[in-house]
Amino acid sequence: MEPIITLSHLTKYYGKSRGIEDLNLKINKGEIFGFLGPNGAGKSTTIRLMLNLLRPNSGGVKIFNKSVQKHYAKIFKAVGNVPGELSLYEELTGSYFLTYMNKFSHQEPKWRNRLLDAFHLSPSDLNIKIKQYSHGMKQKLGIIQALQDDPELIIMDEPSEGLDPMNKKVLYDFLQRFKDLGKTIFFSSHYLAEVEKICDRVGLVRNGKLIAEESISSLKEKMVRRLDVRFAQPVLKDSFDLKNTMTANAGWHLSCFCWTEQR
Repeated sequence: MEPIITLSHLTKYYGKSRGIEDLNLKINKGEIFGFLGPNGAGKSTTIRLMLNLLRPNSGGVKIFNKSVQKHYAKIFKAVGNVPGELSLYEELTGSYFLTYMNKFSHQEPKWRNRLLDAFHLSPSDLNIKIKQYSHGMKQKLGIIQALQDDPELIIMDEPSEGLDPMNKKVLYDFLQRFKDLGKTIFFSSHYLAEVEKICDRVGLVRNGKLIAEESISSLKEKMVRRLDVRFAQPVLKDSFDLKNTMTANAGWHLSCFCWTEQR
């Protein structure tokens, strides 16, 4: 089976500054792939190269086994995208914006109403201009426009930014639903807990380079958790036997027992 996304030796420099260097990745149909790294690691650069918004210094991107530089007009009819640092058409109403964005795919917006209901965007919300929206409302609108047309591939750059916990759960639930339908999702984040929650595999990027590519189950096995415990009264270390406890089985490492005198 051909991968949905293939990144081959993908490299982009901004003058002497490295954006991403020699990145090789294959994303398979029907998986949620997490692209994890701190701000400035190269995540957004990679996504902009995937979307043909930037041109690489070397290497290339294929989506649906076609070069994005040669076939982008056809490819992106089947791609939904939530960009990082989302910027919308502030003078449009929410309703007009969704209709306008739908015209690019030429597909029925079959998910629009379900998404609007789930994110609690009412008809009155949609009838006001986007410039009157809160940051969270703008983010929800951006997610809805990306998913409304039932795309085969969904590319999201830190889409949960600005969402409260309830709306994050709505996002995660919809992504799982799309995965169950065989859609492919490329999900950029700098939150490990978020990637653990929803992704099948993860690529770890730092300083413009891919430093690891793992399944989520493998990543969890390798994680070392550290817990420092402080007590109000003196406690003997030997009082704690971690054998057969849930803490020990979960891979926690209790590294420090110390007593802090209360004054």
